[in-house]
Amino acid sequence: MIKLLTEMLSIPSPTFHEQELTAFIKKFALDNFPNPEIREFKDCLIIELGKENIDLPHITMVGHSDVVPQWFKPYTEGDKLYGAGGSDMLAAEAAFFRITADNHEDILKRARISIVIYSREEGTKMEDNGLYDLIGEYPDFFKSIDLAIVGEPTDNTIQIGCCGSLHASVVSTGMACHSARPWNGENAFYKALPFITAMAELEPIKHEVFGCDFFDVLSITEENCTPGRTSIPGKWEANVNFRYAPVRTAKEAEDYVLNFVNDLKVDGLEIRIKDNAPSGSVHETKLFSKACDLLDFPVQAKQAWTDVAQLSAMGVPCFNFGPGLTSQAHKDNEYCLISLIEKYGKSLKNLLVNI
Repeated sequence: MIKLLTEMLSIPSPTFHEQELTAFIKKFALDNFPNPEIREFKDCLIIELGKENIDLPHITMVGHSDVVPQWFKPYTEGDKLYGAGGSDMLAAEAAFFRITADNHEDILKRARISIVIYSREEGTKMEDNGLYDLIGEYPDFFKSIDLAIVGEPTDNTIQIGCCGSLHASVVSTGMACHSARPWNGENAFYKALPFITAMAELEPIKHEVFGCDFFDVLSITEENCTPGRTSIPGKWEANVNFRYAPVRTAKEAEDYVLNFVNDLKVDGLEIRIKDNAPSGSVHETKLFSKACDLLDFPVQAKQAWTDVAQLSAMGVPCFNFGPGLTSQAHKDNEYCLISLIEKYGKSLKNLLVNI
């Protein structure tokens, strides 16, 4: 696994430039898997093994090929393997391929296997997301999945579901004027203070799902006023981000935010929903529960958004599980821990040959 991961880390793969890594992964599958059926669409891959065994459960391992940090040559120091995207999330993908290649005879007695590698996950709109493209192109494939493992960094914990992420624009309108004579205008920032105070006083709202605690959190993440050192601002605008647990629909999340702001009845304050990525539900099945038992790692809530949301929207039972370090994701000098990857590989093998 470590050799394969190092080879993958040696290939630059920033968002929208994943082609070389995709080609490397495709060649590995052709060279190491028995008669793989490969579908390629917009720099994304679906690789299937044992498709003919329709009576066996269909297990899919899912990962994105793009990375955030600027590429640098991978290197090792002790237990740390440095490389752009090692933790988020090429370490999991190296394990997907190495474990499947080395154990396919035993694995295919227990399950049909597929691996989905998709591009354009990091920082893109949903319409640009590679998994979004694949689901649109091959909906029947995704509906056939009995269990999906998304290799996002989780420190070798099982992180179920995911929070939705809604963004809204809140605008306070006043009247600009010269700061020497503020009585000639209305300070838009001052008018927004009741809203800012109400936001600062909010407490997280806890929800329990599958025995795990998710939290609704509503926060101001960006703000700006009409510029001018000697001007009273006539406009103040903030971005509000609502991370909501998988007990709310996207519509319920929007209603919650709109009602919270509008019920404050702050003069001159308006709100507009900008975008909303729905939360990821937990579809508990016997196979889902058995997989969690076989992996034998702690089960936690995913207090963030991942592509589990897209899969669960298709009715796919799925969870996040990867050896990458959440604390290392997107860091300039990103690294992963070799010991965690080796433990991950052993656990993943145990799951696949015993499911």
